Amino acid sequence: MTTHIVQARVNDQVLQQLSADASTLGLDNTSAALREGIELLHRKAAQVRLARSYDDFYGGEPAPLSDVTAALWDSST
Repeated sequence: MTTHIVQARVNDQVLQQLSADASTLGLDNTSAALREGIELLHRKAAQVRLARSYDDFYGGEPAPLSDVTAALWDSST
């Protein structure tokens, strides 16, 4: 796998918080913390893409309830 160096300019407060967060999470260094952050960004983007695909599929309307879900919902009220 090819790796790349990515740079970000942050202020002192952000760097201190990043170091503290890395330490709290048991990460070796700020690079490891940034990789974790990038992974979280990827997960959130995937969730947004999934939500948008549901919206596109259902035309912005709520997804229909399955018969089982409707029955469970009715029995809980």
